[in-house]
Amino acid sequence: MSTAAAAPSTYVQPVLSTDGRLGHLTEEQTEKLKQFWVRLFDIFDGKALFDQTAPSSFKGQAREEDNGEIAPAQKSGWFGRGKSASESGSAIVVAPQFTGQDLYKAFWKMIMMDHPDLIVLKFIRARKWVLDDALKMFLNALKWRIVERLSELSELSDVELDAKYPKFIEQMRIGKGYLRGADPLGRPMSVINTRLHHKADQPAETLHRFTLFTMECGRMLLPDEVETVIVIFDLSNFGLDNMDWGFVRLFVQCFESYYPETLGMCVVHRAPFVFWGLWKLIQPLLDPVVASKFIFTRNNSELHKIIPRERLPIAHYDGLDDWKYEYIPAREGEDDCMKDVVKKEELLQERQALESRFDAATRSWIKEGGGRGSDERDEIAKELKEQYTRLSPYTRAVNLYQRLGVAVNGQVNWTYNVKSA
Repeated sequence: MSTAAAAPSTYVQPVLSTDGRLGHLTEEQTEKLKQFWVRLFDIFDGKALFDQTAPSSFKGQAREEDNGEIAPAQKSGWFGRGKSASESGSAIVVAPQFTGQDLYKAFWKMIMMDHPDLIVLKFIRARKWVLDDALKMFLNALKWRIVERLSELSELSDVELDAKYPKFIEQMRIGKGYLRGADPLGRPMSVINTRLHHKADQPAETLHRFTLFTMECGRMLLPDEVETVIVIFDLSNFGLDNMDWGFVRLFVQCFESYYPETLGMCVVHRAPFVFWGLWKLIQPLLDPVVASKFIFTRNNSELHKIIPRERLPIAHYDGLDDWKYEYIPAREGEDDCMKDVVKKEELLQERQALESRFDAATRSWIKEGGGRGSDERDEIAKELKEQYTRLSPYTRAVNLYQRLGVAVNGQVNWTYNVKSA
């Protein structure tokens, strides 16, 4: 980053709570974490009964087998409600049933490069340390990830996703939604340009999948010890034709139920008069904790108090970063590693061995009693993170943020071309 002189900053850095976060647990909280793992293992091992039905978002669309996973129901898009099975004439089927082993596999697919405790603690905190509620929420999220086939969003290339979901690439090309930069606390920022949306331009399912794709990419851009993201809803030139209750429901569901404790702040920027009537309808839908994270900025000067000008583009936001969004298409041969099935299988077996070691270390830690952490588990978690950086080229297609050089070998590297004010 350059050190060119700039106008005095009006940014005020917030102080984030560490209560209940990994590395900052009290003895009582550590004991609660152990109890949660006990219950989770009982589910995974088939020793305890649980609700085996699909999450409530499953609409009963015709079933389709795809690599052992269940096809999702037709979804509401960003700005339009999809038809139900009965409305569209599709066959209605019984929702899928899940076993403990199904959820165990979904759990480890969900972990990726994270410490497993970090993921688990998000759900425990979201339910105020009431373990029954946290477990129900966590199991529902695992089932949701299976039903949504989230793994395909990382396994398929942009071109493959575009073939399966028409105009998928177009969503990235026009810059309707993208991740760019991070605040001084390391929280990646997701920008949503609502003015660029027109409902009839693409299928609702494409927009639904693109939204979840962006959510999953955001997880890759969380540096160590950072757990939350910032969402900027840019409502410049927003009109009623840009509004969609389907996306509002999806946004609320994701951050309340499926990615809890992940939204650090939601900045609603330049909301026009017409928006405030809609906000009176939206606000009651929000959990009070999520609603408290909404901040409204009327102009760029107010935005600069929330996000430093050095981290905002010159164009449109009157920032100091000489940067403009551009979609970089897939490059020939960038996913060649995925064709090496021998190396892929070798790394998958290595991964499974590490998962088994963490599993065994956790069961031993539970038996120890007391509210102490486990150095052994923490060390294995570090090995899991390092191993994932070697495994991912064989299991994940290269995405836009890797082509931009932001996510490389498990590290997050944003660069800013700061100009003088």
